Order: sequence, then C-alpha cells, then structure tokens
Amino acid sequence: MFFGSGYSINYLSGSSVGATMNNLNHRILNNLPIPLPPLPEQHRIVSKINALLSLCDNLEQNLKNASDKQTEIFNSVLAKV
Repeated sequence: MFFGSGYSINYLSGSSVGATMNNLNHRILNNLPIPLPPLPEQHRIVSKINALLSLCDNLEQNLKNASDKQTEIFNSVLAKV
C-alpha cells in the first residue's frame, strides 16, 4: 500500500533516472523516506488491529455456527418430508 500511495509515487517519479525510460535503482529506493508514526501510536494501531481481528474471528465463527444450524434445520425438514 505504501508504494502505491501518492507520497511514494510522487517521490519515486521525481527521483527516477533515464532519458528514454525512467528507472529506479537501489540508491533511489534506499533513500525513500518512509514515514512512521511515533512508537506509542504504532502500539495503539497494533492493539486496534488485534481487537478488530478478534472481532472478525468471532463474526466468522458466528457465521459458521449459523450455517451449521441452517444445515441442521434443512436436514431435519427434509427428513420429515
């Protein structure tokens, strides 16, 4: 995502070299500044992501349980028909 961001594209476009075809090299990529939030903010982001992933896991389990129950009901109805 970072390399597709406007920030990266603008930097890399302005730093690429070559008259016929723009090229990137290790020097250009090694000099690409990568902004990072302060460490406490990184920890807050990780905590939020972990909480959201846990919520996704719970939702996925609920969907599986509902699907299993739906199959069980369907099979029960079929057995009575």
